Amino acid sequence: MDREKALKFWDEIYGPNNKWQVDCFGVWMYRDDYGDVDTKRARPNGDGKKYSYGWEIDHIRPKSDFDNESNANFKNNYEPMHWQNNRDKGDQYPQFFIDNKKYIVVKCSICKNHSLRGYGIENDEGKRIDWKYKTNSYFGK
Repeated sequence: MDREKALKFWDEIYGPNNKWQVDCFGVWMYRDDYGDVDTKRARPNGDGKKYSYGWEIDHIRPKSDFDNESNANFKNNYEPMHWQNNRDKGDQYPQFFIDNKKYIVVKCSICKNHSLRGYGIENDEGKRIDWKYKTNSYFGK
């Protein structure tokens, strides 16, 4: 996804004034560091150390699981994710591991109309952790 679309997506789900957000695994991301894995900065009210807060757009259900790529590209299948978590998740589906913790991709119960093809992420306790759960919203309302 290009930078302009990714930043617009961020603004739509977190708000344009929210520069800091944690991904679904609890790792901090900085809005303006989309696609940037090199820049290190100190987070306000953090420990003062500099870290990489770059992020990417993850396809919750991977593109490789669809008949064609265009079917995978819909907002309810996107998840802002710290770049390292996104790369660790890769195309694993429906189960994957981040920091030795198991997660599973599920059909989104928040997206009431299943024609919206929404997907979500649950931890190994069956609790939703994705942006749709955190914000109690989805595209298509």
